[in-house]
Amino acid sequence: MTNSISDYGIIGNLQSVALVGRNGAIDWLCLPHLDSPSVFAALLDHERGGTFSITPEGEWDSTLSYLDDSNVLTAHFRTRNGSCTLTDFLTLPEPKGKDGLRDFVLLRLIKVDSGRIRLRVRFSPRFDYGRVTPELTLHPGRGVVARGGDNVLALSCTGALAVSGGDAEGTWELREGERAVLRLHFGAKEPDPLAEGRAEHLLVQTLSFWRDWLHKSGTGFFNELGPHRVPVTRSLLVLKLLCFEPQGTMAAAATTSLPETIGGVRNWDYRYSWVRDTAMALTALFEVGHFDEVQSYLGWLEEVILKSRRNELQVMYRMDGSGDLHEWELPQLEGYRGSRPVRIGNQASNQKQFSIYGHVLIAAHLALSRNRDSAPQMWQGLRLMCDFARDHWREADWSIWEIRGEPRHYVHSKVMCWVTLDRGLRIARHLGLPPGDGWDSARGDIEREVHSRGWSEARQAFTMCYDSDTLDGSSLLMSISDFIPFDHPRMLATVEALRMDLAEDGFLYRYRADDGLPGRDGTFLACTLWLITNLAKQGEIEEADLLLGRVDQVGGHLHLLAEEYDPVWQEQLGNFPQAFSHEAYIVAATSLANARADELRKPTSTELILPVAPHGPAPATPEDLAALLSEVARGYAGEGHPDYPRLAAAGMRERLAQALASLESFDLDDLKETPEKVSFWCNLHSLVVLHAVLLLKLQVSVKEVPKFYRKAGCRIGREEFSAEAILHGILRGNRPAPGWLLPPLPPGDPRLRRSLRPSDARVLFAVYTGTVSSPPLTVLAPDTLDADLTEAVRHYLAHQARLDLATRKLVLPRIFKWFDAPGRTAHDVAVFVADYTDDRTAREIREHPESFAIEYAEYDWRLQAEPRR
Repeated sequence: MTNSISDYGIIGNLQSVALVGRNGAIDWLCLPHLDSPSVFAALLDHERGGTFSITPEGEWDSTLSYLDDSNVLTAHFRTRNGSCTLTDFLTLPEPKGKDGLRDFVLLRLIKVDSGRIRLRVRFSPRFDYGRVTPELTLHPGRGVVARGGDNVLALSCTGALAVSGGDAEGTWELREGERAVLRLHFGAKEPDPLAEGRAEHLLVQTLSFWRDWLHKSGTGFFNELGPHRVPVTRSLLVLKLLCFEPQGTMAAAATTSLPETIGGVRNWDYRYSWVRDTAMALTALFEVGHFDEVQSYLGWLEEVILKSRRNELQVMYRMDGSGDLHEWELPQLEGYRGSRPVRIGNQASNQKQFSIYGHVLIAAHLALSRNRDSAPQMWQGLRLMCDFARDHWREADWSIWEIRGEPRHYVHSKVMCWVTLDRGLRIARHLGLPPGDGWDSARGDIEREVHSRGWSEARQAFTMCYDSDTLDGSSLLMSISDFIPFDHPRMLATVEALRMDLAEDGFLYRYRADDGLPGRDGTFLACTLWLITNLAKQGEIEEADLLLGRVDQVGGHLHLLAEEYDPVWQEQLGNFPQAFSHEAYIVAATSLANARADELRKPTSTELILPVAPHGPAPATPEDLAALLSEVARGYAGEGHPDYPRLAAAGMRERLAQALASLESFDLDDLKETPEKVSFWCNLHSLVVLHAVLLLKLQVSVKEVPKFYRKAGCRIGREEFSAEAILHGILRGNRPAPGWLLPPLPPGDPRLRRSLRPSDARVLFAVYTGTVSSPPLTVLAPDTLDADLTEAVRHYLAHQARLDLATRKLVLPRIFKWFDAPGRTAHDVAVFVADYTDDRTAREIREHPESFAIEYAEYDWRLQAEPRR
């Protein structure tokens, strides 16, 4: 059975890496470099890929863990007769020769902890991605040598092995206290067994290397991270592990072609140094005190720019700095769990991506803020990048997501051009140097255009492309890169929109647009972590912490993160481990820790916008509230949506305030039966929203006021109720709002005794939320509640849904996507809809609900279809 992606740990030596499974198998290793052809690739083809395994015979179980603060991996095996520990690591000797390359030496140390244990050793190298089965030569008592093409690989060990074709196998029985050492040496022509004492010495040296590097941080990143300290430590070690010396490049991931969908074609080679990913990862390292890596990489980038005699960077480079990444498919490999094709190289290297320069300038700005001495060497290259952004920002490109279609005007690319110029101007001021011509004016032009063409009034969010309504998780980087404050109303609205439309179980997809490829990818862990950073910075501390805890669960006990996560099958997807995910984890965890510290120093709370009675409180009954809402619906609303100017002119704000303020003397215990309670709370929610819109004089959308539904409210007796608490806390049985994980009313809150359980799904269609796509104003009465709720659903579907029997398609309001109350599956949703439509349509749906495809219409957050002038 194929290991899950999460079943692997990673080891390395700053030249290449190996993936080791919990079954003791090295199923992925490329030599001599991380982006070289593979020697072991069982990860991508169990039969033809090749493996190097050490596994107990018979039944066993195991755990995989790292020795503290290191990249040394241990597997603990337990059988009926004994237990043993397998320790795997790559040594880190001094560079040899002018090219700075290192000897590649893998050590596998076996120690029997108790009883006796029989181990099966299998050495099956397959060079060149499984295309070459090497010739194996046995050296009895010393090991075996594999030769194939220009490659030679020596396995040294003292245990007995037998050679058959391209495989060497042996079964070793060891007793308590006994040890064995296996040494894999690339390029060695003969086996050279290693003494146990020497192996232990190399283990100590290797541990010292990783721990010395980790603890040289100068910013105390261990402080105040709480339960996230260990995952942050692992993320730092992973990023260092993916670095390549001496160039200072960093691989985006350790693998190629691990799929974004099992059985799908979204399989890419990530064993290269993306300029963007590397710059972001090194920025994260810098923020916790690791400066040398940033300096080294920026120096290399400057050399690339100056040697090429142009100011345009490739999207990515090979680990040695060369630029040829021609993309090929490997038909001989079946792919991870049958996910074809397996690719090497990357066609995206030929794309134009203008966002990369901004990430480089962010890293450069940080580096130069600490060390001005490197400015003369760095400034020329940075100026060229800024000039490029100034001259090309109006052009289309292929975006951060490398969508393989025609170039478009992606908002993220424009924003990062702004960042390029912004950081260039900051660096110039810091160093006392003159900025380039036109940098400042171009920066201003970009900002104005992004706010004009990259913002959707209907979606109330920044979008993927100019003049579109497609949401994009990369919008979360707008605040992280300082283009817009975290607490700006537009950023708050964008975060909320992304959570409602792109989130699943808290995890965020990159986008849901057609990108020209079949299938779809999983949720993107970096986007989820950028969301956590934004939530922490916006004061949503508990929500951010809860979501980060879910990411911790995805990483498992090894705390290793792939590119994506499937929340349905609960498995990691995509290449592994992913630098993008780990750098985003560091930023999210440190942002959360800093936000917690700020919260303790400056506690804040969201204040309700409460109505004030202009003529003093006058008692209002539930019947009075229903009558007032009915008056608004009859006299001031077309198709159930209010005409706010007419309401304001008629003095309705004051009347609403009077009625809502009078509830301070109302006793909720007077509501005895469920119909009374449902009617009261639904009507109240609509009145609260109406009052807040009029009081705040909103012009375009409720999203003009950050956290509108948390702020709009009223006081009943001693308790305050926001619109969010009314809808989600009371009417929906205290279930979280769409995209959120925490319910609105915390445990122990006295308002919880008002919560209605079980809730009625129909109330979602009977509460007015102040938007074009909202259910219309509906007045409920206890005596006719069931009929009123049914009519509310019917009316909403009649005006907002398209039920096409000919094409077997149900286009439903987005409320059906956000809430699972009408049904958790497409089948259940279709059956729910059938109950509230005409007889013919209902009959068709009920007979074959599974035959109907369900789509969800976009949600329009504006107060009315055309903004008021």
